[in-house]
Formats: sequence, C-alpha cells, structure tokens
Amino acid sequence: MFTFTTIRLLKTTGFAAWSLGLIASCLAQDNWPTRPIKLIVPFQAGSSTDVAARVVASKMTSLLGQTLVIENKIGASGFIGAEFVSKAPNDGYTILWGTTSSQIIGPIINGNNSYDPVKDFAPIGLIAFSPYILVTSAKNNIKNLKDLIELAKSKPKEVTYASAGNTSVGNLSAQLLSQSAKISLSHIPYKSSAQSVTDTMTGIVNMQFSSISPVLTHLKTGSLRALAITSKSRISIFPDLPTVSESGYPGYEALLWMGLFTPHGINHATLEKISSALKSTLNDPEVLKTLQSQGLQPTSIYKDDLAMFVKSEISKWSQVIKSAGIQGD
Repeated sequence: MFTFTTIRLLKTTGFAAWSLGLIASCLAQDNWPTRPIKLIVPFQAGSSTDVAARVVASKMTSLLGQTLVIENKIGASGFIGAEFVSKAPNDGYTILWGTTSSQIIGPIINGNNSYDPVKDFAPIGLIAFSPYILVTSAKNNIKNLKDLIELAKSKPKEVTYASAGNTSVGNLSAQLLSQSAKISLSHIPYKSSAQSVTDTMTGIVNMQFSSISPVLTHLKTGSLRALAITSKSRISIFPDLPTVSESGYPGYEALLWMGLFTPHGINHATLEKISSALKSTLNDPEVLKTLQSQGLQPTSIYKDDLAMFVKSEISKWSQVIKSAGIQGD
C-alpha cells in the first residue's frame, strides 16, 4: 500500500517522476470507474443486438456506480465499431459489445483488417447466444427442411435465400447448410431486414435464416413458416421446432453470439471488476427473463474460456468461408 511517507522517499530518487506516475496509475485503477463508460454497440439502435445491450448496460450501471453510455457505431457488419474499440485506450472506459460478425466473420472475410480479433482485444465475457430460424413463406408447399433440400436438389441454384450481406451470420448459416446438404443456393443480399422478411413472406425469395426478433410476429400470425432452428438443441420459445442437426445434419450449428471485449492490455484489477459486474448481471432473474423473451440463450463463458471460444469460431467459419469462396460486401 502506498503512503505519503513512501511518496516523500521516492521524491529523493532519480526515479521520482516515473514512480509518482506509477502510483497515480495504480490509484486510478484501484478507483475505477470514476466516470461514465462507453459501451460501443456496432449495430443500429433498435436492432435486436442493441436492445440486448441496453438491458445488460442498465444493470451493469447500477452495479458499477457509473453509467454505461451506449454509442452505436454502425457499419460493415460491426467492423467500424470493433475497429474503434481496438484503438481506444485500455483503461476500462471503452468496451465493445462484440458479436460473431464483428469478431469472427468480418475479420476473416475482409482479410487485411486494421484489427486482430484475438491480439487486439481482452475478452470479458460471453453474454448470450442467438440461434437463427430458417423461415419460408406460409404460401408455398415447403413444410419442413426435408422439402426444402429436395427442392434445392431438383433445382440447383434456383432456390434463393435472403441475408443482410456476405458478412452476416444469416449468409454463413445458409452456406453451412449448403455444404452439409450438398446443395447449391442463390444468395440475395439485403440492406434492410424488414425488406428481406417482407420478400420472404411474399415469396420473392424462397427462404431466410433470420434472428428471432424480426420474424417472431410473422411466425405467430402465420405469414411465415419456421422449418428449423440453428442451435444444437431446441429452444424454449419454440419447443416443437426441430434443429437442423436433428433434421438430418448432425453437428450443424450456426449462432449469433454477443459478448463484451475491451482493448488488449487492460489492467487486471479493472478487468476483474468488469467481469464481476457482468457475472452478477447475468445472474439477475429479470435480466435473464428479458434476454430469453428476445429468443436469446444467456450463457456464462468468461475471459480465458472466451478467448478459446473465439479461436474455435475463427477456425470453424474460416473453413466454411474458404469452401464457399465468400468475399467482402
């Protein structure tokens, strides 16, 4: 522990300036946080990712005693927001709400990135998984995944699917299915999820792997038909919906995941404080209930385990992307 006596002694040495700087730094880290914290969400306000971030940020704010201020830095499937955080000071006051797109798919596809998803970030914790739902128009005769595969095999490259672009999880989900089932599908990228859902409902495109939130109402009204879920096991809000894996493609899994990351080199004590607040947040019944109502599956993977998970995801999707020959938007 530092005392004023220690400081007076240090002043008598040639290392005074360095020592006092070190002391100030340590004291600042011990007192963290002393001001609001930026939570960078690299997707638009109102998106399912943004809504989940606000739920978590609200609880962490009460636990840390400082406001987590959400800044939506959108563009390039999360690349712009992630790049911003990778270059921010590693003092704990800038945190990234990272996803599969920003930490895995974008860096793989874009190649020469200005950030490295492994080396430039300190993982804090994984928050939740969001499986995707394979949907089609309720107006057609495709009743299940088997019907879809048979149609695709009878009409190579004629079955179309919508997605938010090459770097989206929706596109990669379709590519993984194509490789697993040995079919050829045609990709139709959209800039708006609202438009892609509308075109799927009307039959302009045949299918779409969608996150749950944008299609939930249409599934309830019967405008869309759900064919399968991309998680390894069924989810509570759709208990009767089979997984792709159990529909004939064992091992298939494609998930959008969300987690917290901070710039590499952050002080260990500060990282522990953030991680502890996140753990408490994800143990809160109301937070869990809210996340689950959005079709999210809360999880608990922290720091070193999250780092290993990120590396495994990079390996998995690199193979899919290479086999499909996918390039950036």
